[in-house]
Amino acid sequence: MKKITFLLIFTLLIGLISFNTVALAEDGEFVISNLEENDITIEVEKLKELPVVTKDVTSVDSGGNEDNYTVKGALFSDLLDSLGYTKSDLKAVNLVAGDGYSIELPENVLVNRQIILAYEIDGEPLGEKVKPVRVIIPEERAMYWIKNLTTINVVDMVKSVEIDSLVLMETAFGQLEKVDYTYYESTDQAVGISNLIEKFELTTNSRTVSFTAADGFEKDEQVDIFKDGYIKITGDNAPLFISPDIPKGMHVKDLLFVNYGSTSVCSLTEALNVYEKSSVEDMTGISLKKLVEEAGLKSADKYMLTASDGYSVEVSSSDLENGILYLEDGDVVRTTFSNLSKKFWVKNLLKIESIM
Repeated sequence: MKKITFLLIFTLLIGLISFNTVALAEDGEFVISNLEENDITIEVEKLKELPVVTKDVTSVDSGGNEDNYTVKGALFSDLLDSLGYTKSDLKAVNLVAGDGYSIELPENVLVNRQIILAYEIDGEPLGEKVKPVRVIIPEERAMYWIKNLTTINVVDMVKSVEIDSLVLMETAFGQLEKVDYTYYESTDQAVGISNLIEKFELTTNSRTVSFTAADGFEKDEQVDIFKDGYIKITGDNAPLFISPDIPKGMHVKDLLFVNYGSTSVCSLTEALNVYEKSSVEDMTGISLKKLVEEAGLKSADKYMLTASDGYSVEVSSSDLENGILYLEDGDVVRTTFSNLSKKFWVKNLLKIESIM
Protein backbone atom coordinates (compact mmCIF):
# COMPACT_ATOMS: atom_id res chain seq x y z
CA MET A 1 0.00 0.00 0.00
CA LYS A 2 2.83 2.36 0.87
CA LYS A 3 4.50 1.51 -2.44
CA ILE A 4 1.35 2.37 -4.35
CA THR A 5 0.96 5.66 -2.46
CA PHE A 6 4.60 6.60 -3.09
CA LEU A 7 4.32 5.77 -6.78
CA LEU A 8 1.13 7.81 -7.03
CA ILE A 9 2.73 10.86 -5.38
CA PHE A 10 5.86 10.48 -7.49
CA THR A 11 3.78 10.26 -10.67
CA LEU A 12 1.81 13.36 -9.69
CA LEU A 13 5.01 15.30 -9.00
CA ILE A 14 6.50 14.28 -12.34
CA GLY A 15 3.26 15.30 -14.03
CA LEU A 16 3.24 18.67 -12.28
CA ILE A 17 6.85 19.35 -13.26
CA SER A 18 6.12 18.32 -16.83
CA PHE A 19 3.03 20.54 -16.92
CA ASN A 20 5.00 23.55 -15.67
CA THR A 21 7.77 22.85 -18.19
CA VAL A 22 5.25 22.64 -21.04
CA ALA A 23 3.52 25.84 -19.85
CA LEU A 24 6.87 27.59 -19.69
CA ALA A 25 7.83 26.35 -23.14
CA GLU A 26 4.47 27.50 -24.50
CA ASP A 27 4.89 30.98 -23.00
CA GLY A 28 8.39 31.25 -24.46
CA GLU A 29 11.40 33.42 -23.79
CA PHE A 30 13.60 36.11 -25.33
CA VAL A 31 17.14 37.30 -24.79
CA ILE A 32 18.67 40.58 -23.61
CA SER A 33 22.17 40.81 -25.09
CA ASN A 34 25.09 43.09 -24.22
CA LEU A 35 23.58 44.19 -20.92
CA GLU A 36 26.02 42.00 -19.02
CA GLU A 37 28.95 39.81 -20.00
CA ASN A 38 26.60 36.96 -20.94
CA ASP A 39 23.19 37.05 -22.59
CA ILE A 40 20.24 37.12 -20.19
CA THR A 41 17.35 34.82 -21.02
CA ILE A 42 14.00 36.26 -19.98
CA GLU A 43 11.15 33.79 -19.59
CA VAL A 44 7.64 35.15 -20.02
CA GLU A 45 6.83 33.63 -16.64
CA LYS A 46 9.33 36.10 -15.13
CA LEU A 47 7.50 38.98 -16.81
CA LYS A 48 4.28 37.81 -15.20
CA GLU A 49 5.88 38.18 -11.77
CA LEU A 50 6.47 41.91 -12.40
CA PRO A 51 3.85 44.65 -11.83
CA VAL A 52 1.07 44.18 -14.40
CA VAL A 53 0.25 46.98 -16.83
CA THR A 54 -3.07 46.97 -18.70
CA LYS A 55 -3.59 49.71 -21.27
CA ASP A 56 -5.84 50.64 -24.19
CA VAL A 57 -3.58 51.51 -27.12
CA THR A 58 -3.84 52.53 -30.77
CA SER A 59 -1.28 51.51 -33.36
CA VAL A 60 -0.79 53.68 -36.45
CA ASP A 61 1.08 52.32 -39.47
CA SER A 62 2.94 54.26 -42.18
CA GLY A 63 -0.28 54.52 -44.20
CA GLY A 64 -2.18 56.11 -41.32
CA ASN A 65 -4.29 53.00 -40.64
CA GLU A 66 -5.29 52.57 -37.00
CA ASP A 67 -5.88 49.45 -34.88
CA ASN A 68 -7.11 49.50 -31.27
CA TYR A 69 -6.07 46.98 -28.63
CA THR A 70 -6.18 46.36 -24.91
CA VAL A 71 -2.78 45.01 -23.94
CA LYS A 72 -1.49 43.41 -20.79
CA GLY A 73 2.15 42.96 -19.89
CA ALA A 74 5.12 44.31 -17.99
CA LEU A 75 7.09 47.51 -18.42
CA PHE A 76 10.60 47.23 -19.81
CA SER A 77 11.67 49.64 -17.07
CA ASP A 78 10.37 47.22 -14.40
CA LEU A 79 12.22 44.34 -16.04
CA LEU A 80 15.43 46.36 -16.04
CA ASP A 81 14.86 47.28 -12.40
CA SER A 82 14.56 43.59 -11.51
CA LEU A 83 17.96 43.08 -13.15
CA GLY A 84 19.56 45.98 -11.30
CA TYR A 85 19.44 48.56 -14.11
CA THR A 86 17.36 51.54 -15.23
CA LYS A 87 16.52 52.94 -18.67
CA SER A 88 18.90 55.82 -17.97
CA ASP A 89 21.72 53.26 -17.94
CA LEU A 90 21.04 52.50 -21.60
CA LYS A 91 21.79 54.71 -24.56
CA ALA A 92 19.92 52.72 -27.22
CA VAL A 93 18.48 49.27 -27.84
CA ASN A 94 17.84 47.29 -31.00
CA LEU A 95 14.69 45.13 -31.11
CA VAL A 96 14.88 41.94 -33.17
CA ALA A 97 11.94 39.76 -34.24
CA GLY A 98 11.92 36.09 -35.16
CA ASP A 99 11.60 36.85 -38.89
CA GLY A 100 14.72 39.04 -38.84
CA TYR A 101 12.91 42.39 -38.72
CA SER A 102 14.82 44.76 -36.46
CA ILE A 103 14.64 48.39 -35.47
CA GLU A 104 16.61 50.59 -33.14
CA LEU A 105 14.83 52.64 -30.52
CA PRO A 106 16.27 56.16 -30.61
CA GLU A 107 17.30 57.64 -27.30
CA ASN A 108 14.31 59.98 -27.10
CA VAL A 109 11.89 57.04 -27.45
CA LEU A 110 13.80 54.83 -25.04
CA VAL A 111 13.94 57.51 -22.36
CA ASN A 112 10.59 59.25 -22.77
CA ARG A 113 8.13 56.53 -23.77
CA GLN A 114 6.44 53.72 -21.88
CA ILE A 115 7.66 50.41 -23.36
CA ILE A 116 5.29 47.52 -22.67
CA LEU A 117 6.32 43.89 -23.14
CA ALA A 118 2.85 42.50 -23.77
CA TYR A 119 1.92 38.85 -23.23
CA GLU A 120 -1.84 39.28 -23.66
CA ILE A 121 -3.82 41.28 -26.23
CA ASP A 122 -7.57 41.84 -25.96
CA GLY A 123 -7.74 39.39 -23.04
CA GLU A 124 -6.19 36.52 -25.00
CA PRO A 125 -2.73 34.94 -24.90
CA LEU A 126 -0.55 35.79 -27.88
CA GLY A 127 -0.83 33.71 -31.05
CA GLU A 128 1.99 31.48 -32.26
CA LYS A 129 3.28 34.11 -34.72
CA VAL A 130 3.32 36.83 -32.05
CA LYS A 131 4.83 34.96 -29.05
CA PRO A 132 6.68 35.24 -26.75
CA VAL A 133 5.88 38.96 -26.36
CA ARG A 134 4.92 41.93 -28.47
CA VAL A 135 6.55 45.28 -27.85
CA ILE A 136 3.97 48.04 -27.42
CA ILE A 137 5.07 51.70 -27.33
CA PRO A 138 2.04 54.00 -26.94
CA GLU A 139 2.29 57.25 -28.93
CA GLU A 140 4.88 55.75 -31.30
CA ARG A 141 4.25 54.28 -34.74
CA ALA A 142 3.59 50.59 -35.27
CA MET A 143 7.03 50.13 -36.85
CA TYR A 144 8.38 49.92 -33.27
CA TRP A 145 5.69 47.45 -32.13
CA ILE A 146 7.76 44.32 -32.70
CA LYS A 147 5.93 40.97 -32.76
CA ASN A 148 7.63 37.66 -31.92
CA LEU A 149 10.40 39.45 -30.04
CA THR A 150 13.54 37.29 -29.83
CA THR A 151 16.24 39.74 -28.75
CA ILE A 152 16.65 43.10 -27.08
CA ASN A 153 20.18 44.05 -28.04
CA VAL A 154 21.70 46.81 -25.91
CA VAL A 155 23.88 49.08 -28.06
CA ASP A 156 25.87 52.23 -27.41
CA MET A 157 24.38 55.45 -28.66
CA VAL A 158 27.01 57.52 -30.42
CA LYS A 159 27.98 60.70 -28.61
CA SER A 160 26.16 63.80 -29.77
CA VAL A 161 27.89 65.48 -32.69
CA GLU A 162 27.61 69.22 -33.26
CA ILE A 163 26.15 70.19 -36.64
CA ASP A 164 28.47 72.63 -38.39
CA SER A 165 27.12 72.53 -41.95
CA LEU A 166 23.68 72.50 -43.55
CA VAL A 167 23.26 71.14 -47.10
CA LEU A 168 20.14 71.95 -49.12
CA MET A 169 18.64 68.85 -50.76
CA GLU A 170 17.19 70.62 -53.78
CA THR A 171 20.57 72.01 -54.86
CA ALA A 172 22.55 68.90 -53.90
CA PHE A 173 20.24 66.52 -55.74
CA GLY A 174 20.49 68.70 -58.85
CA GLN A 175 24.15 67.67 -59.09
CA LEU A 176 23.59 63.94 -58.70
CA GLU A 177 22.70 61.22 -61.18
CA LYS A 178 19.02 60.23 -61.08
CA VAL A 179 17.79 56.65 -61.35
CA ASP A 180 14.33 55.21 -61.87
CA TYR A 181 13.03 53.53 -58.72
CA THR A 182 9.80 51.56 -58.61
CA TYR A 183 8.03 51.92 -55.28
CA TYR A 184 4.72 50.11 -54.95
CA GLU A 185 2.97 50.84 -58.27
CA SER A 186 4.85 54.03 -59.11
CA THR A 187 8.19 54.53 -60.86
CA ASP A 188 9.83 57.77 -59.74
CA GLN A 189 13.27 59.32 -59.70
CA ALA A 190 15.72 58.73 -56.89
CA VAL A 191 19.33 59.48 -56.00
CA GLY A 192 21.74 56.98 -54.52
CA ILE A 193 22.83 57.93 -51.02
CA SER A 194 26.35 56.61 -51.60
CA ASN A 195 26.65 59.14 -54.46
CA LEU A 196 25.46 61.93 -52.16
CA ILE A 197 28.06 61.00 -49.55
CA GLU A 198 30.87 60.75 -52.10
CA LYS A 199 29.97 63.90 -54.05
CA PHE A 200 29.85 66.17 -51.02
CA GLU A 201 32.52 64.34 -49.00
CA LEU A 202 30.24 63.68 -46.06
CA THR A 203 31.90 61.84 -43.18
CA THR A 204 30.84 60.34 -39.88
CA ASN A 205 32.24 58.27 -37.04
CA SER A 206 28.72 57.59 -35.85
CA ARG A 207 27.06 54.23 -35.90
CA THR A 208 23.72 55.72 -36.88
CA VAL A 209 22.17 58.43 -39.03
CA SER A 210 19.08 60.28 -37.82
CA PHE A 211 15.97 61.36 -39.72
CA THR A 212 13.37 64.00 -38.94
CA ALA A 213 10.20 63.97 -41.04
CA ALA A 214 7.94 66.92 -41.75
CA ASP A 215 5.31 65.59 -39.33
CA GLY A 216 7.86 65.49 -36.48
CA PHE A 217 8.57 61.76 -36.68
CA GLU A 218 12.16 60.92 -35.71
CA LYS A 219 14.11 57.75 -36.42
CA ASP A 220 17.68 56.47 -36.31
CA GLU A 221 19.08 54.03 -38.85
CA GLN A 222 22.36 52.15 -39.12
CA VAL A 223 24.89 53.94 -41.31
CA ASP A 224 25.58 50.86 -43.46
CA ILE A 225 21.89 50.47 -44.29
CA PHE A 226 21.64 54.20 -45.01
CA LYS A 227 24.60 54.14 -47.40
CA ASP A 228 23.01 51.36 -49.46
CA GLY A 229 19.70 53.21 -49.74
CA TYR A 230 18.13 55.89 -51.91
CA ILE A 231 16.19 59.08 -51.49
CA LYS A 232 13.17 59.21 -53.78
CA ILE A 233 12.81 62.79 -54.97
CA THR A 234 9.63 62.67 -57.08
CA GLY A 235 6.17 61.23 -56.55
CA ASP A 236 4.21 60.61 -53.36
CA ASN A 237 5.87 61.21 -49.97
CA ALA A 238 9.07 62.60 -51.50
CA PRO A 239 11.68 63.14 -50.31
CA LEU A 240 11.46 59.54 -49.11
CA PHE A 241 14.26 57.39 -47.67
CA ILE A 242 14.02 53.91 -49.17
CA SER A 243 16.24 50.87 -49.05
CA PRO A 244 16.01 47.36 -50.50
CA ASP A 245 17.63 46.05 -47.31
CA ILE A 246 14.79 46.90 -44.91
CA PRO A 247 10.99 46.46 -44.92
CA LYS A 248 8.93 49.27 -46.41
CA GLY A 249 7.48 50.03 -42.98
CA MET A 250 10.94 51.24 -41.94
CA HIS A 251 11.23 53.78 -44.76
CA VAL A 252 10.86 57.47 -43.86
CA LYS A 253 8.64 59.78 -45.89
CA ASP A 254 8.56 63.58 -46.23
CA LEU A 255 12.14 64.00 -45.03
CA LEU A 256 12.86 67.34 -43.43
CA PHE A 257 16.35 66.73 -42.00
CA VAL A 258 18.87 63.92 -42.36
CA ASN A 259 21.78 64.23 -39.92
CA TYR A 260 24.93 62.45 -41.07
CA GLY A 261 27.85 63.14 -38.77
CA SER A 262 28.32 66.90 -38.45
CA THR A 263 26.24 67.63 -41.57
CA SER A 264 22.49 68.13 -41.72
CA VAL A 265 20.85 67.66 -45.14
CA CYS A 266 17.61 69.65 -45.34
CA SER A 267 14.64 69.75 -47.69
CA LEU A 268 13.72 73.40 -48.11
CA THR A 269 10.45 72.28 -49.72
CA GLU A 270 9.41 70.54 -46.51
CA ALA A 271 10.75 73.36 -44.33
CA LEU A 272 8.52 75.81 -46.22
CA ASN A 273 5.56 73.52 -45.48
CA VAL A 274 6.38 73.22 -41.78
CA TYR A 275 7.68 76.55 -40.55
CA GLU A 276 6.21 80.05 -40.51
CA LYS A 277 7.08 82.07 -43.57
CA SER A 278 8.69 85.51 -43.75
CA SER A 279 8.83 88.07 -46.55
CA VAL A 280 11.54 90.35 -47.91
CA GLU A 281 10.30 92.81 -50.51
CA ASP A 282 8.11 90.66 -52.81
CA MET A 283 9.78 87.34 -51.92
CA THR A 284 8.32 84.88 -49.40
CA GLY A 285 10.32 82.12 -47.77
CA ILE A 286 11.68 80.90 -44.45
CA SER A 287 13.88 82.98 -42.20
CA LEU A 288 17.54 81.99 -42.49
CA LYS A 289 17.89 82.34 -38.74
CA LYS A 290 14.89 80.05 -38.20
CA LEU A 291 16.22 77.32 -40.48
CA VAL A 292 19.69 77.46 -38.93
CA GLU A 293 18.17 77.11 -35.47
CA GLU A 294 15.83 74.25 -36.44
CA ALA A 295 18.69 72.36 -38.09
CA GLY A 296 20.71 72.66 -34.89
CA LEU A 297 23.56 74.38 -36.71
CA LYS A 298 26.32 75.36 -34.31
CA SER A 299 25.99 78.95 -33.11
CA ALA A 300 28.67 81.21 -34.60
CA ASP A 301 29.58 84.85 -35.18
CA LYS A 302 29.55 84.33 -38.95
CA TYR A 303 28.12 81.90 -41.48
CA MET A 304 29.40 80.98 -44.93
CA LEU A 305 26.82 80.70 -47.72
CA THR A 306 28.10 78.66 -50.67
CA ALA A 307 26.42 78.17 -54.05
CA SER A 308 26.63 75.11 -56.29
CA ASP A 309 29.14 76.86 -58.56
CA GLY A 310 31.48 77.59 -55.63
CA TYR A 311 30.51 81.23 -55.13
CA SER A 312 30.47 82.09 -51.41
CA VAL A 313 29.83 85.00 -49.07
CA GLU A 314 30.02 85.48 -45.32
CA VAL A 315 27.15 86.92 -43.32
CA SER A 316 27.08 87.85 -39.66
CA SER A 317 24.84 86.15 -37.15
CA SER A 318 22.77 89.31 -36.80
CA ASP A 319 22.28 89.52 -40.58
CA LEU A 320 20.66 86.08 -40.63
CA GLU A 321 17.60 87.66 -39.04
CA ASN A 322 17.17 89.86 -42.11
CA GLY A 323 17.50 87.09 -44.70
CA ILE A 324 15.17 84.49 -46.11
CA LEU A 325 15.52 81.30 -48.15
CA TYR A 326 12.98 80.68 -50.89
CA LEU A 327 12.43 78.46 -53.91
CA GLU A 328 12.39 79.83 -57.43
CA ASP A 329 10.76 77.69 -60.13
CA GLY A 330 10.18 74.94 -57.61
CA ASP A 331 13.76 73.75 -57.09
CA VAL A 332 16.19 76.69 -57.24
CA VAL A 333 17.25 77.70 -53.73
CA ARG A 334 17.86 81.43 -53.34
CA THR A 335 18.60 83.88 -50.55
CA THR A 336 17.72 87.53 -50.23
CA PHE A 337 18.30 90.09 -47.47
CA SER A 338 16.48 93.24 -46.54
CA ASN A 339 19.67 94.99 -45.39
CA LEU A 340 22.44 93.58 -47.61
CA SER A 341 23.47 94.18 -51.22
CA LYS A 342 22.75 91.77 -54.04
CA LYS A 343 26.13 90.09 -53.74
CA PHE A 344 24.60 88.30 -50.74
CA TRP A 345 21.61 87.16 -52.76
CA VAL A 346 22.95 83.70 -53.51
CA LYS A 347 21.40 81.60 -56.28
CA ASN A 348 21.48 77.77 -56.08
CA LEU A 349 22.52 77.86 -52.43
CA LEU A 350 24.14 74.54 -51.60
CA LYS A 351 25.55 74.91 -48.11
CA ILE A 352 25.47 77.01 -44.94
CA GLU A 353 28.45 76.61 -42.60
CA SER A 354 29.26 77.92 -39.15
CA ILE A 355 32.48 79.96 -39.01
CA MET A 356 34.01 80.37 -35.57
